[in-house]
Amino acid sequence: MSVGVSRYILIFVSLLILASLSFTLILDNGFWHDSDFVLLQKSLLLEDGRTSLFSRSNPFKFQPLVYAVHYLMFEQFRFDPRPYFIFNIILHSINSFLVFLMVYTLLKDMQVSLLSGILFLFTVGNFGKTVMIASGFEDLMITTLTLLTMLFYFKNELERDGRIFTLWFFLSFIFFIASMLVKSTSFSILGCFLAFNFFFHDRSGKERKVFDAGFTVLCAVVVLVIITKTLLFHYTPSFYSRFPGLLKMIYLTPKNVFSYLVRMIFPIHTSHLVTQSGPLVVTIHRFATAIRLLIALTVISYSFFGFVFGNRTIRFFIAWTYIMVLPFSFFQFPSDWLNIRHLYLVSAGFTTVISAGAVYCSRLISHKRWFRLVPFSVPLLFVIMAFLIITQLNKSYDTKVDSPEAQRYRVFMEQEYRSVYIENGRLRYKEE
Repeated sequence: MSVGVSRYILIFVSLLILASLSFTLILDNGFWHDSDFVLLQKSLLLEDGRTSLFSRSNPFKFQPLVYAVHYLMFEQFRFDPRPYFIFNIILHSINSFLVFLMVYTLLKDMQVSLLSGILFLFTVGNFGKTVMIASGFEDLMITTLTLLTMLFYFKNELERDGRIFTLWFFLSFIFFIASMLVKSTSFSILGCFLAFNFFFHDRSGKERKVFDAGFTVLCAVVVLVIITKTLLFHYTPSFYSRFPGLLKMIYLTPKNVFSYLVRMIFPIHTSHLVTQSGPLVVTIHRFATAIRLLIALTVISYSFFGFVFGNRTIRFFIAWTYIMVLPFSFFQFPSDWLNIRHLYLVSAGFTTVISAGAVYCSRLISHKRWFRLVPFSVPLLFVIMAFLIITQLNKSYDTKVDSPEAQRYRVFMEQEYRSVYIENGRLRYKEE
């Protein structure tokens, strides 16, 4: 085994151990979120042959790969929530490792890459919500497929000059198609590829086209998939059903973009969780409006100076952050757009920008023995904040398992499916 491969294995195992230690407290959580019960219902229907993977009748969506993976788990684990959370932790570890690999592929800086992976592992910018909900593996899966698509696309562009008849492009192509069977993020992926081609157009020491062969092929795939989904499965993008009107859209889109980015840095907003978090959090929340305004101005300033003075990798990851947040600010207009669970994939760019800023600032003052460690206080602060939020969220989710709403879902499933019954307030499966 080569030194490079063994080093990567060591890094992945370390991230897996760290993720397991960080999220071990969630293993006793149960099913409580409405999407948890939707996935359980889908698996029960699949088991009875009353639906197909591609069916998207309400409340189901067009995400056959999600339903297939959940069905395989359901066949093994039924209503035991622990394996579902273990699966989330493993996927999250893989995603953290892929963030490390992607940053290292572009930047060739081990320190920045490792710090990016570690910050993503602590879900800096998302603060654990995706990992801590059983059905959160939907967001975890699309992130895995997106990162794999991008990693192999970047390697193909940098190492194979963007040729399409290579192993790297084939793998990127396969994972790109798979991503469209999980969630509609294809336009975000293409937007990031366009940004990459723009910032790295002079790769390999020569000018290359922004709209190169690989990018054109993937654009064609998106068109073909959309046509197929529309004709065969009557697919309609959620954007059309929620379109708020042109003028309102123009107003809401930039407003939502910056609201998301502010919540990624400052996740405190009005909720029961805040009021129960102690006097310090409550006091901070009183000044939340002023803090959000200051953070928004900081984000704008940092983005501007990053584009002007940063290297092309930093510019790309700043662009990544804005492009990835667009589906929630423009295409979907979600009713719960303040929910930081949506920011899991977005935070890959955010953590990279923070890591690069800390490492580069430290190197500028490397001649200062102890003062050079000061820039790392910023990522450390985010890690501490993430851990505190994860702890508070876990307490909140423990109580939601026994909420009246969750119990109504259980009663409905007991009445609807012959193989389901309730025992001690929890779902159980009748073995035929």
